[in-house]
Amino acid sequence: MKRSRGFTLVELLVVIAIIGVLIALLLPAVQQAREAARRMQCSNNMKQLGLALHNYHDTYGRFMSGGWDIDGIAGYSMGWVPRLFPFMEQGARWDAMESLNNNYVITRSPFRYHDQDNPIFGAAPGLWCPSSAIGDVASDQTPTSSLPYQDIQGSLHYRGCSGSIDVDYQAGSSSGREYSASGVMYPKSQTRIGDIIDGTSNTILLGETSSAEGWSVSSPTIVSGLTGLKPWVLGFYRYSSTSWLTIDHKTIQFPINYQGQFGYNLTPYASYHPGGAMFAKCDGSVSFFAETMSLDTLKYYATRKNGEVISGQ
Repeated sequence: MKRSRGFTLVELLVVIAIIGVLIALLLPAVQQAREAARRMQCSNNMKQLGLALHNYHDTYGRFMSGGWDIDGIAGYSMGWVPRLFPFMEQGARWDAMESLNNNYVITRSPFRYHDQDNPIFGAAPGLWCPSSAIGDVASDQTPTSSLPYQDIQGSLHYRGCSGSIDVDYQAGSSSGREYSASGVMYPKSQTRIGDIIDGTSNTILLGETSSAEGWSVSSPTIVSGLTGLKPWVLGFYRYSSTSWLTIDHKTIQFPINYQGQFGYNLTPYASYHPGGAMFAKCDGSVSFFAETMSLDTLKYYATRKNGEVISGQ
């Protein structure tokens, strides 16, 4: 009688080894393809934000300000993101926010410590990077004994650029509240395209902060909230007419993907994309800046009229 022949142990091990080699070869390619798709989506997000800011400029004759000093009262206030919603097909969200309390929307934000479950303040399309491990929601703050809960609201992974810390320095009332007024978006700014003398293709409008990891100057804990990953609903905290804690725009003092110690207003631009981060320029284009870019070059991109010559990245 003819016996059926099965696999020997050696043959089985060879087949398993071949499968393992194929997986080892294909898995990195699949991961790279997925990251390429996520990076493209991130680039598209910044492109749409840049176009919305240009549409705002066409309507009002200037780019969005990084902060308003309206009522003379210190506190958290709306930043540029909610005011941009009508220009990025999110007008209904803005209308809903206005209907809650129009005066507060214009002047101060009533949404800190309130309405954390309101869908109006949830994740908004185009404001978060799909590569980020942070996700599409962010906590309003770290719980404390006096406020033992967090407001979970939509994330903001893209911040305006107020300039270079080396140019037009504005001292704050304490460490971490200093900022620059040399860029496009800073407290009480009214920047027009004609004011960008260095050239719109040589000036940053927005940068990515989807991986704001580092050490706060005032706390021995990892920074993942106030300085880098606050919800889009908050724009800044005004201490006085000259002292601001900026949330939705940042001053450049550190290189891309820096993970050392930094102050509140100086969160470095950083991302989960390998090797760098995405930036939107004032001409409407979006570029990937490598983390190997010199800090001087990055600062040159941050200023609007300082006359630096950018010869390369």
